[in-house]
Amino acid sequence: MSKSKRGRHKSASNELDRSIRWLESLDIVKKVILGITESCRHKYTPGFIRPKGDVSGGFKANGYSGNGIVDLFIRVEPENIEKLKEKIAEKYP
Repeated sequence: MSKSKRGRHKSASNELDRSIRWLESLDIVKKVILGITESCRHKYTPGFIRPKGDVSGGFKANGYSGNGIVDLFIRVEPENIEKLKEKIAEKYP
């Protein structure tokens, strides 16, 4: 089994966990850091990932679970940000 690319906080719902493992399996992703989970309703299916905005060292995204929204920081090299966003858009239209 390969070494996890997750930060300190590792727990997520089953649906979102599958999506995060998919992100971790991509070579261009250096690290996936889970942030605060906000309990709320949303219109997305559990496991859906939606990019928010670019920041230094990668970009932020929302991960949607059955319990709410998880803030994600995806560490990726600047030249690969758009490429990764395209892959996410293909997987989660």
